[in-house]
Amino acid sequence: MARILRLTGVSLVGVWLLLTEFLYLLSFSNASPEVGRTFVIGIAVALVSFALGIPLVLIGDHISPPDPWLDFWLDLKKFRKSLKPSMDNESIEKDGGIWATIASDGDWRRLGIKGKCLVKFEPSHLVLEQPGKDLVMIDPKKVSRTSSINLLLDTGSLGYGKVALTFNSASDADMVDREATKFVEHS
Repeated sequence: MARILRLTGVSLVGVWLLLTEFLYLLSFSNASPEVGRTFVIGIAVALVSFALGIPLVLIGDHISPPDPWLDFWLDLKKFRKSLKPSMDNESIEKDGGIWATIASDGDWRRLGIKGKCLVKFEPSHLVLEQPGKDLVMIDPKKVSRTSSINLLLDTGSLGYGKVALTFNSASDADMVDREATKFVEHS
């Protein structure tokens, strides 16, 4: 729902920009009654598009979960990550890092990745990276430790739902638990 609000807002702002340019060009033409009516209707539609579009963009941006594909073309400064080339998992696992097996409970909030992922940390998000797939940025709302090697991250009803992570070792789970808890405390 949040992404729909955001995309609708962006579309309405786009309509406002196009109508403003069209009306500017129309203002230089000869003023006939039909052009005058078109101009007045165009101004009304442009004002309504602007008045509805800006709040929808702001609200949608505020409540929308991080989405690398959507954020890439809506806001080039935020979450700019490219698709990583496909590599075999064994060569990457030898490089180190924290690896976890991922599962999610939300079908409509698909993560876009399943199975083994590399877990990384950015200043305000937990990042799941799988070779050949887009990065998934998670903003945890609640962190639960279900066993020595399992974590459950609740991203909220507007996020990815509950994401279960199973690690190779308890020390990896401890490190991710500490970092994810920091994100929860700062949000």
